[in-house]
Amino acid sequence: MARKKIRLLVAVDFSPESRRALRAARSLVAGQGGSIVLAHVRPFSDVGAAVAEDRGDLLKGRPGALADAIACHYRGRLDAMAREGTTVAHRLLRGKPSLELRREARRGYDLLVMGSRGRGRVAASLLGSTLQEILLRCPIPVLVVGPR
Repeated sequence: MARKKIRLLVAVDFSPESRRALRAARSLVAGQGGSIVLAHVRPFSDVGAAVAEDRGDLLKGRPGALADAIACHYRGRLDAMAREGTTVAHRLLRGKPSLELRREARRGYDLLVMGSRGRGRVAASLLGSTLQEILLRCPIPVLVVGPR
């Protein structure tokens, strides 16, 4: 009987912790032929996304161009992460990270892989608030990759 290929969802915010989560996911699928999908959740607001990404230069473009420019920016960052090793697909989501990651997790993944902390300024004492919500409500198992 053929072994089922694992399908992993990796939450990324481009932090060192999320890069470690991606490395862990690649290790899990190595030799098994599984697949990895990167998911980044960007803010609803295009202006908020540009500020969060420290890309104030995008705010100086022609009126109405910000949405396309910020989407292109995120696609470039996700493409770069995907090329760092094993072939990886990616999804750019929009909204509240814990909600959107849980929604994406329902699309047939076997495991959600996350770093133990993200880029949030206000973090809980041990785990980030997004991770806490994911651990409480995620419909699939979650692998938390620690700082080292």
